[in-house]
Amino acid sequence: MEDRNIDHPEQSILTIYTGREQFSFSIYNPKEAGSYFYRELAVDNQTDSFSVFREMFFEQAFFSLPFRKVWIMSRTPDFIFIPDSLYKDRYRNDFTDFLFSGRQGIALSNSVSAAGITVVYQLPEAVHQFMLRSFAQPEFIHYSTPLITCFLKESKKSAACRMVVNLQKNGLDIFCFSKGAFLFGNYFPCKDLPEALYYILFAWKQLQFNQLDDYLHIVGNNVFKEELVKKLALYIQQIHFQAIPPEIQLENVNTGCIPFELTAISLCEL
Repeated sequence: MEDRNIDHPEQSILTIYTGREQFSFSIYNPKEAGSYFYRELAVDNQTDSFSVFREMFFEQAFFSLPFRKVWIMSRTPDFIFIPDSLYKDRYRNDFTDFLFSGRQGIALSNSVSAAGITVVYQLPEAVHQFMLRSFAQPEFIHYSTPLITCFLKESKKSAACRMVVNLQKNGLDIFCFSKGAFLFGNYFPCKDLPEALYYILFAWKQLQFNQLDDYLHIVGNNVFKEELVKKLALYIQQIHFQAIPPEIQLENVNTGCIPFELTAISLCEL
């Protein structure tokens, strides 16, 4: 990080991406073309990702810069979507006590106002407390929020239904939309092609999507991505890859390694 020069930190946005398997972060200045920077922390079997990040934090003065905004994006499969009409102040503790009973962590939530839902999730208490101590007014967000917000806008542009599959190393997310409405969202752990095919096609069938007219968007990456698309093409005609936005393409950087949700947050005006 010593060679990373931030000319205008007061204009820049830092996003720290936390997860069970990795920590990564990005910085970009919305007013400066080509300013996007991404780094994923290497983790070995002797330690955990949060420990690696914490060590780097104390070694680098970079993190103490006065950033315009600091996002803490959590990648956790322990989450649920609750309609805003049900997630009232007097019921919130009841929801969290029921959903996360017996689990250790801080229950957090953020509203996806355009979809009329709130995502409730857990963040490890050690991570939550460290971020609060280390940054001035960090904002916590679940990784599904920018994905839903971005594709919800897309779904308003046509009458076709849309399914978004976000591929991960050990699983996938499925988010479904119709005419500007959020229909379904969930994370499915899977490590092989047959499992991924099953979850996608089962959700497609249950929602009664049209094989010819409705859209399947593929984002993210895993080892069987190309083969998965070949198999899906036998059943679904409109399959589209959603690439990392052109404005954050970088030279000498494999943008295929950047989580799509990490870049989507820059497009959602959150």
